[in-house]
Amino acid sequence: MLAALAVAAAPADRVRVTLDASDAGLRAGGGDAGRMIVFLAADGALPRGTRPCDAPFFESPQPMMSVAVERLEPGTAVVIDDGAVSFPRTLGELRGRFSFQAVFDRDRSERGHLGPGNLLSGVVVADLDPDREDVVELRLVRRIEPEALPQAPNLRFVEVPSPLLTQALGRPTVMRAGIALPKGWDDPNHRRRLFPAIYVVPGFGGNHRDADGIARMLSTPGSAEVVPQAVWIVLDPECPLGHHGFVDSAANGPRGRALVEELIPELERRFRLVRRPEARIVTGHSSGGWSATWLQLSHAGTFGACFASSPDPVDFSRFQNSDLYRDLSVFTDAEGRERTSYRQPLVKQFDRTCMTVRDEAAMERVLGPARDSGEQWDSWSAMWSSVDPSTRLPRPMFRAEDGMIDREVVETQWSRYDIARRVREDPDRTVAILRSRVRLVCGGRDGFFLERAVAGLKDAIDAAVSARAAAGRPAFPEGPGYVEVIPEETHDSMALKASARWHAEMRAHLRAHGLD
Repeated sequence: MLAALAVAAAPADRVRVTLDASDAGLRAGGGDAGRMIVFLAADGALPRGTRPCDAPFFESPQPMMSVAVERLEPGTAVVIDDGAVSFPRTLGELRGRFSFQAVFDRDRSERGHLGPGNLLSGVVVADLDPDREDVVELRLVRRIEPEALPQAPNLRFVEVPSPLLTQALGRPTVMRAGIALPKGWDDPNHRRRLFPAIYVVPGFGGNHRDADGIARMLSTPGSAEVVPQAVWIVLDPECPLGHHGFVDSAANGPRGRALVEELIPELERRFRLVRRPEARIVTGHSSGGWSATWLQLSHAGTFGACFASSPDPVDFSRFQNSDLYRDLSVFTDAEGRERTSYRQPLVKQFDRTCMTVRDEAAMERVLGPARDSGEQWDSWSAMWSSVDPSTRLPRPMFRAEDGMIDREVVETQWSRYDIARRVREDPDRTVAILRSRVRLVCGGRDGFFLERAVAGLKDAIDAAVSARAAAGRPAFPEGPGYVEVIPEETHDSMALKASARWHAEMRAHLRAHGLD
């Protein structure tokens, strides 16, 4: 439904957003506090079928702006003008034809402005002209409903209450998982009665619903000859402050402990799973790749093998394009050049800069000025920072205005989650686990420059091996683990290449332990 566009004399360009009072369901949302966000997309900037509110767009960042709303009432306009928190410029500085869409973010119980319960406007196309003062009228006309769970004969979904998280967070909290069952699960004549489990941690923005794709894969004719025949368990890594990474954190609660002490035992009670570490594989890509690696290192008694691709930074001295221990700012380098956060490889040695760290941080600030947007940098703070008692929110690692790094936060808080630093400080434990259980790969042309940290982790492991040999100590035991940077692969292509490679390696692992 498209709202009407009105142009009238006004002190400056502005957007007026009203709540449609004719819909009883929307009226029930009246009176709520929240944040009104208006998304713009330049004419022709978005792929067909994409809405402005699907932002942020890393490939082509588009304007957005927001204001706090103390109480939203039907028929009362919320005005977005040059006083709003804006990216990349204020409304009055924008010129050209744009698509406009508003979201009222009032339900912070789930990550993201498009979470259930929030209100959405239609899309209006309007010109911002330097020779006139424009008013764009938007009406909130739809409540975002919860996404229905997919269905398939070999697909199950579970929700398990977590006493650990409920106590830590002070609110009822559940853990969710999608279960994709292998062929033969319901066959009384199948050679296996108990199955191993492959725990999948989705990347940023993914959740337990991703089990649907795995269920389809397992039911494809001929897949049993290629795909590991296990119960694939897709975890939900999302929480209000972002991707929690299954880290025990001050802001998100003891997510790792809750997984291994509550969810996994409950799944093993409900499903016919082998209850041995070697029968539990953990895997993931991107943020899920970091989480899988962290879980394997932190809970070696639970998981017997890890397969991680293109993980979020595993070496904080090579955090994308920053050294968090030495650099002054995550926005600019020592020469004042903007640091790229996301690139698209064109041809060898040539990339297109799509988004800088300054851009990304500014978009997060529009979505959550209190640094609670649930997007990537705010999500890392929620995983790795302590909670500021004055705001009850995670302490940011850098200053929003100029990207200046808070050295105390890095050294006393974030550094505890630096996997390469753990290797340097405790090689006897970490190197043994990495060499025996962790297969980790990353593309050499990763869009987020994650290959730099993976190379740093490999250097740390190699240095530990060399130091032990130089000291005349017994060598670390050999194992199937490895850390590799694959030339020319990107963030997206690496996910596909790794999956194809790992199906065979997972099967070999299970076979070696009598679980194939």
